[in-house]
Amino acid sequence: MSSLPNNLSAVLFSGGDAPGMNSLLRAIVRLANNRHRRNELSVLGVLDGYKGLVRTTRRIISGEVTLEQLREQIVTRVGSVGLLAPDQDLVLMTNASVTGAVVQGGILLRSARCKEFQAKPQLRLQVIQMLRDLGVNNLLVCGGDGSLAGAKALADEGGLKVIGIPSTIDNDLPVTDMALGVHSAVATVVWAVDHFKDTARSHRRVMVLETMGRESGELTQLAAIASGAEYAIIPEEGLLTGERMLQIAVEVENAMKRGRTHTIILIAEGVKFDSPIKENPAFVLTRALEIYFSRNQNPDGDQDVEVRPSVLGHMQRGGRPDPADAILAAHFAEAAMEAVNDVNAPSGVVAMRDGRVRVVPFGSSTDNRDASQWRKTATLHRDLSGW
Repeated sequence: MSSLPNNLSAVLFSGGDAPGMNSLLRAIVRLANNRHRRNELSVLGVLDGYKGLVRTTRRIISGEVTLEQLREQIVTRVGSVGLLAPDQDLVLMTNASVTGAVVQGGILLRSARCKEFQAKPQLRLQVIQMLRDLGVNNLLVCGGDGSLAGAKALADEGGLKVIGIPSTIDNDLPVTDMALGVHSAVATVVWAVDHFKDTARSHRRVMVLETMGRESGELTQLAAIASGAEYAIIPEEGLLTGERMLQIAVEVENAMKRGRTHTIILIAEGVKFDSPIKENPAFVLTRALEIYFSRNQNPDGDQDVEVRPSVLGHMQRGGRPDPADAILAAHFAEAAMEAVNDVNAPSGVVAMRDGRVRVVPFGSSTDNRDASQWRKTATLHRDLSGW
């Protein structure tokens, strides 16, 4: 019976997808097989994130498969063969299996949410034991806050070296100045704004575009600056009141009277209003603006302004990564693999701080990710967008 490599590092992706995740996987696999081959390091890809680990653990506990059978399965169905097998969640990755992945969107290893993994410590211990039985020495976890929380739990509870890699278009992780996927998501929003501007200019319209970001407005702010959008409405500013929406309407009207031909408003999905509303923020704001602009402003109606909403949605998470994210993925992978190969290095999270990529302890945060940062960005954007 064939045996697994002695020096195994597992890698999984958890939570929402972000551009650059496949670039990261490719870099991890290539660095292991090329730079660190003297250490006989091999990468075990985990399909469906934590859910794949849980599923494999339960297969062993239930007797559906023995540990020896699992090892044989991993050794005999490697790379692309294993990735296509319907009953295999752990795949020994080869250089060929990640060919072309640097420019692919989505997640080659897929991702899935697994709430019970977060909620059940005993289940996590069983997962750790399964990984140890297979000879896995390190685990790399790529994802957002929930994914990194799971990574920290594994590191704390089982003594397994775990390296987290921040990847979320929300860029809401205090551990790093920049997460993987942000650059590409901003580029996608800018692309969308460029297209909406054509129609907005043609019809003297106000376009209200809803961006992703959960409770963070950084994606919205960055995209507004990069695209030239006139407004960036974010959760950090507090409730969007009726008074504030009226103020926006008046500002838009006055600017268009002074010669502005259109207005683009970006509003983050996490924005809340002064009364509970279940609708998308873009539609709530649009309705308020429509009510204002529906009044008879002059006999000829020349100043009538049309308002149109749109929810950009998951298109912001899809598509090929832009060069900045592909490069960031390579640097993140390099830092992670150096930590994996340093026996004295503890668990931690890869982070970019002040332009430098390094591994920092779980739970640490940068000094500048506070309210002053978004306020400073908001001031810059307002000064750039005045008319």
